Amino acid sequence: MGNSVTTPTVRGEWVGKCPECGTCSFFPKLPATDYEGQPVVRPHNFDWVSVRCVCGHRFQTDSNGLTFVTFASLSIQRLSPDEFAVAQSYAGIKNDLGPMSETQLWAYLNSRTLIDIIPSQVLTFLNGCNALDMDMVLSVVRGACSDSAGQ
Repeated sequence: MGNSVTTPTVRGEWVGKCPECGTCSFFPKLPATDYEGQPVVRPHNFDWVSVRCVCGHRFQTDSNGLTFVTFASLSIQRLSPDEFAVAQSYAGIKNDLGPMSETQLWAYLNSRTLIDIIPSQVLTFLNGCNALDMDMVLSVVRGACSDSAGQ
C-alpha cells in the first residue's frame, strides 16, 4: 500500500467583500460546499447585485468580484462580564482558543475577516446573550478559473 495523503474536508463558499470594512458576505444563490483542495470554477451565472453590508455601506459585485474562501466557525461564550471562552472549528476539528478578556477578544476579532458580522456587533450581541456562533474566513482559495463552457 502506497503513502496516501488525506486532505481534510473544509467548507468553502463564494463571498463578496465590502471595500469599506472588509467584512465578507455570503450569497444564498451560491451555497457552501465541501472543499478538499480541488480547483474551483468561478460561477458564470451571477449577475451584478447591490449588497448591503452589515457595516451599513453598500457595494456592488458580480461573478468577477467574488472570492472563493474556506471558512471556520467561531464560537464565543461569555464566562463572566469580562471573560469569554473562544473556540474555532473547521475540518471537523475544534480548537479551544482559551479564555479571552473583552480587550483580547476585540483584538482577535479585528485581526480576522468575519462573515456577515462586524466585531462591534459581536460584542453588542454578547451583551444580550451568553453565546454566539459565527463564520470567519479561514483562507482565500487562489486560482479560480472561468467556466468558459458555461458562457
